[in-house]
Amino acid sequence: MNKSRLAFFLGLLALGAAFARGESIDLTALPFYVRSGFDLAWTYNEPSPSDPAWAFVPGRADDRPIVVRDLDLPGLEKLPAIRALPAAPRTFCFITAFDAGEGLLGSSSGLGLYLSAIGEDWAVYLNGSIVRSEVFLRKDGSIARERALRGALMNLDLRDVHPGKNILAFMIIGDPASERTGLSSDGRYLIAPYRRLLGLRAENLDLMLIGIYFFFALYHMWLYALRPRNRSYLYFGLGTLALSLYLLSRTYLVSRVILDTAVLRSLEYAFLFLLFPLFLAFFDLLARNRISRFTLGYGLSSLAAALLVPFVFQDLIFLIWRLSLFLPALYLLVFDVAKPLAEACPAECARRSAFTFGAKLRAAGRVLVGTDHGRISIAVVVLLAAVGIDLAQFSSARGPVLSKYGFLILVFGTAATLAGQYHRLYDEIESMAAGLEDKVRERTSDLEAAIGAQSNLNAKLAATNLRLQNAMDIAEKDMRMAVQVQQGLFPAKAPQLDDWDIAYVFKPVSGVSGDFYDFYVADHALRGLVVGDVSGHGIASGLVTILARSMFWRNFNNLSNHSLGRLLEQINEELSAELSSVENYLTCALLRFENNVVEYANAAHTELAYRRAGTVKASLLVPRKVDDYKGPPLGREGIEAPYRAVKFPLEKGDSLLLYTDCLIEARDESGEHFGVDGLLTAYGRAPEGKASDMLDYVLDEWRYHTGTIQPVDDLTAVLLRRK
Repeated sequence: MNKSRLAFFLGLLALGAAFARGESIDLTALPFYVRSGFDLAWTYNEPSPSDPAWAFVPGRADDRPIVVRDLDLPGLEKLPAIRALPAAPRTFCFITAFDAGEGLLGSSSGLGLYLSAIGEDWAVYLNGSIVRSEVFLRKDGSIARERALRGALMNLDLRDVHPGKNILAFMIIGDPASERTGLSSDGRYLIAPYRRLLGLRAENLDLMLIGIYFFFALYHMWLYALRPRNRSYLYFGLGTLALSLYLLSRTYLVSRVILDTAVLRSLEYAFLFLLFPLFLAFFDLLARNRISRFTLGYGLSSLAAALLVPFVFQDLIFLIWRLSLFLPALYLLVFDVAKPLAEACPAECARRSAFTFGAKLRAAGRVLVGTDHGRISIAVVVLLAAVGIDLAQFSSARGPVLSKYGFLILVFGTAATLAGQYHRLYDEIESMAAGLEDKVRERTSDLEAAIGAQSNLNAKLAATNLRLQNAMDIAEKDMRMAVQVQQGLFPAKAPQLDDWDIAYVFKPVSGVSGDFYDFYVADHALRGLVVGDVSGHGIASGLVTILARSMFWRNFNNLSNHSLGRLLEQINEELSAELSSVENYLTCALLRFENNVVEYANAAHTELAYRRAGTVKASLLVPRKVDDYKGPPLGREGIEAPYRAVKFPLEKGDSLLLYTDCLIEARDESGEHFGVDGLLTAYGRAPEGKASDMLDYVLDEWRYHTGTIQPVDDLTAVLLRRK
């Protein structure tokens, strides 16, 4: 056993051990609940199997697609499977529940969710929090951009994964009669450590095959350009080119470039439909040096089908193509394989003067193995067998499994035969004119150099893929490290104090956050609080938050006898010097507490929200007698303006809410902001009691407003309630 096979089996053993330790969850082994429509409230709880509104799909620990058209959903009318035009898209909800153990939660590389296939448009929720959205709808509800993906891989935020039971929900939008609407593949659906799931998306071998096919396509079209009378080179090159483009259209790489999978699938079907007529024309020319009427008719019908793909119900046209494929296959076997071989056998028997049954069998074997057409016929039979096996279990999600390797045998066999024909042609020329020997050697050398160039191309492609993968792994590791460093500097939980009940939420939009917060506690009493927002996103903003948090902490303690306005002026001077070479600046709301008096300063930040105990109305704290109480943003040179501070009393039961602008600027599906009115309404209606309950109510209203629309900014909110 060679090293590559040994590594493969060791990898399988390691994966099996990981499953045994509970470090992976196979979603196909879990029961699913499916119903029409979607409501965010459904994503928090597992439905009851007896609930008539849901279709129950029992778990099965093997490959199991769940497609809407195969389910008997309550309230969903059955659409005919055979129809010319697609139906209007409908929305469906898929829910399952899984248990997260210590092995899963302790993953050092983070958790990932791998979906073998999902579509047409979709979004994923974990315990009510959105994980990823690929929903692109027009105002009339039709799909603006289809995202039916194969091999979808996404990160799961460990902060959203609960020890024990978790709810995983999918909102899927699509044609209810399409095979793509649902979890449409019989492949793998897993929750596992993210790094392990990356191996499921490895496509180095497929890319190498594509490179090989593409090279042979260009090479034989170049041969046709050199010898235009030999049209078999042209059709072989075009057929191999269509094959390489078809396989390329199914790669993960192309789905990142062509974002609308409806366009990508139209290209995929077009290349597939044209593939067989081109190879059929090649075999016609090889067998009798002309293209038959059958091949011309089949080629024109395939071209028409390729042009109609974007405008008709694609499942129907693909079904018709599958059912009709036996006609060209039968024609190929009878007229381009069997008939030429049958004509060659009597000539072989006559040449050897042997007409017994055994002699005829031996002659047929010599024709099959010893002639160009016979060897190509063997490759054709192998290919047709592979195509037949694939068609028996074909789906748009699964794709070809054996055929792409069967074509490899055909391509190499045909290329070798064509190369042999060239070699014999030059031998004949050499026997007629010995002076052309150098020319024969030159052409043979060119062919060997081309094969060597292909080997070098494959090696370079594999090396480039490896470097790209390593670079992606390093970037991902650096990002996780940056997130861990930032989160390690910020308070991990709200302080537990006798005089204040505190709750907060901190949700970065993409790992490293541009928001920051800090609590200033001394002698078990809350002395101060800051909530800030740095402009921009990503690593640069995250570094500024670390710098700003340090400056605020130092100046808050060193300038305790000065007003908060003076404190902000000092911080502004330091930040302006530090940030002079970058474009970032920051806003903040800063509080200082002494008994029941709150001192408040604001540097271009969102307004402070206030709710008096025993009331159901919240308002913004805007001083009536102080003009321009807000100062400018911090860290911008050339902006000279004073910072002011105001003081106000706070009674027991009163509460304050500090937040960054994501809370009020988040939009719903129609583009409407949650806004200050939405925030104050939710804050005023929040049940009095614990600060965490009040903040959870506000955030639930915020999530209900945004629905499936993902936030585009970091979110930080702190709610304080005086005991």
